[in-house]
Amino acid sequence: MYETIPVSEIMVTDVATATPTETAAEAARTVRDRNVGSVVVVDGEEPVGILTEGDFARHLCERSDLGHVELEAVMSMPVVTIAPDASIVEAAEMLRRHQCKHLPVVANSGEADELRGIVTTTELTYYIPQLMHPPAIHDREPKRLTVRTDTQYERDDWSFEYHGEDETQVSVGDVAIFGKRLSESDVESFAEVTGDTNRLHLEASYAAATRFGERIVHGVLGVGLISAALARLPGLSIYLSQEISFRGPVGVGERATARCEIVDDLGGSKFRVETTVLDESEEPVLEGEAVVLVDELPPEGVLEGEATA
Repeated sequence: MYETIPVSEIMVTDVATATPTETAAEAARTVRDRNVGSVVVVDGEEPVGILTEGDFARHLCERSDLGHVELEAVMSMPVVTIAPDASIVEAAEMLRRHQCKHLPVVANSGEADELRGIVTTTELTYYIPQLMHPPAIHDREPKRLTVRTDTQYERDDWSFEYHGEDETQVSVGDVAIFGKRLSESDVESFAEVTGDTNRLHLEASYAAATRFGERIVHGVLGVGLISAALARLPGLSIYLSQEISFRGPVGVGERATARCEIVDDLGGSKFRVETTVLDESEEPVLEGEAVVLVDELPPEGVLEGEATA
């Protein structure tokens, strides 16, 4: 549920810093000795620039006078910062937008900004592992198909869409969408089957005292919707891996929808899938990526319940 996690909970507070008049050689030694990826350049407590390993590689590798080059001449500026109470979702979006990997955390303390910590892609990928992969972009709009492949039954209150060019095979750009209401009985059954009887999911008074203020669905129950969408791809879909981040909660009784888009053909009938679960307001509550193996369906007689030799 990382929509509710502030940057202050995951930031590194022991930040490597330097002053603008220190030399690049001194900053390089700091990066080496501290085993960090950046040095934040500060004037007092206020960040005025940053020097990363990438800056050394891009700007300084051809120079032989690092012992005399002051940081203010080579640091990246203006420095992009974020507030401690901003969510890690905002931090991730800011890193993507500015195409950087280090984000100093700054609080305003009167007349000047004060450095409180730093958050990097390393910390964020513990919560949002899909940051490691760029978002997929597809130009075409696949046509909508109604496909049922290996499901034994469907229910009227379930929704399903499949967008693809060919209903007989999976290809990059295809999208499977499955939705259902996650009811009280769903939550209670999941708790009983798995043994996850966390009171946050089962007791209204207990849940009201938490950061969520109400009972919420088990996060892994939401992941099950992704499995349901994948089961409706053409062919027999077999889960190989799934990485997931929980971006926000789903209340008990709310409708949730899984969206699975094929983003990469890995060869050997294996595909990388961008997986998202949306709440009733179509806001993402789960995000991640899966790898699936798509086998051919069993012989037609098996599908029809007939015995085969």
